[in-house]
Amino acid sequence: MKLLIVGFALLTCTSIAAQNWNGNQTQNSLKDYVSKKDISYVADGKVYHKLDIYYPKEEKESYPVIIHIYGSAWLMNDYKGSADLGTMGEASLKNGYIFVTPNHRSCNDAVFPAQLNDIKAVVRYLRGNAESLKIDTSFIGISGFSSGGHLASLMGTTRNEKVGTKGNVTFDLEGNLGDYLEYSSSVDAVCNWSGPICLTKEDGCGLIMNSNGSYEASEMGCEARGNEDKYALATAISYIDPSDPPFLIVHGSNDNVVPQCQGERFNKALQDGGVESKFVGTSGDHKVDANSMDKMVRFFNEAREKKAQNKDLTRTEDMKNKSYDIYEQSGIVYLPTEENIYYQILDVSGKIVQKGIAFEGQINVKKLRKGLYYISYVQEGEKMIKEILLKKEK
Repeated sequence: MKLLIVGFALLTCTSIAAQNWNGNQTQNSLKDYVSKKDISYVADGKVYHKLDIYYPKEEKESYPVIIHIYGSAWLMNDYKGSADLGTMGEASLKNGYIFVTPNHRSCNDAVFPAQLNDIKAVVRYLRGNAESLKIDTSFIGISGFSSGGHLASLMGTTRNEKVGTKGNVTFDLEGNLGDYLEYSSSVDAVCNWSGPICLTKEDGCGLIMNSNGSYEASEMGCEARGNEDKYALATAISYIDPSDPPFLIVHGSNDNVVPQCQGERFNKALQDGGVESKFVGTSGDHKVDANSMDKMVRFFNEAREKKAQNKDLTRTEDMKNKSYDIYEQSGIVYLPTEENIYYQILDVSGKIVQKGIAFEGQINVKKLRKGLYYISYVQEGEKMIKEILLKKEK
């Protein structure tokens, strides 16, 4: 499918009057932790394409990951040093997670979906450099505050979406940034802190940021009126399906920047769409709630444990499938369909090692090396990506 990339006239972000868009993002140098800073994840030397990585004190060969996206009303392109290091950073590191804080392009640099493309490039970079960065690619969680929560939520609901289309508008959600396009940008769990979801006024909920739409218009490159399809494609709810990862949404009742009802409505939409989601309402304002760190850590730990358990169950069930007996003899995998469908085979690090069309559901896997792989495919008429574990023994 050819991608129609929609261009926008860029509005000047800095003309917007300053408000409390960045909340109370706790600053902390995390100087007691080993770190690697200003890593260029796109290799273009731009400040907005750099990230910092912090490591837990306990020495291990690899660690699960939590990426945290700063809040800035999409205005800042170099704010990773203020990405809630004293709350999210401390809690993540103390509980054995690598903590990653990336920069991304501001609305002065480019309009949506550039910011989403940047964060997807971050995930691909981490997977592509897993060995040198000591990353356990079996679990990559993502978190975000305010506008960072908007992006983190989109990362969750678009993890199986390369392109977004509504009406005559099409967005390239994945992008083509960096040197690791063969790797997956999928994330395994999402935590949204006071993040805006709907960028237009909702009945009974109001507009975010008390901005009369100015912040949103700068991010989108256009006003909401007359551009409803474009705004819908920047809304995480538009992409919800049961294959999405679990969500934790934390939002304060005294938030005067993003109304709490945004988080409540997003949580309901996820649950109605068959996605595991939990809403935590606090009495706080627009910030990452320090008193909810235990809930956040528990959420990511449980998501990681469930993913590991599901893989074990899948392995047990799929190894009994007759398809694998046939495969071992002929080098052919027979998917449970007779359609001609597009498929991808990924190794355990998330790297795509084979892709193409499975004619009548058949895939020749003779060239694969011995090991574990995942086959993902979408049947015609079904949005949900199906995943099968493949164990090559010969």
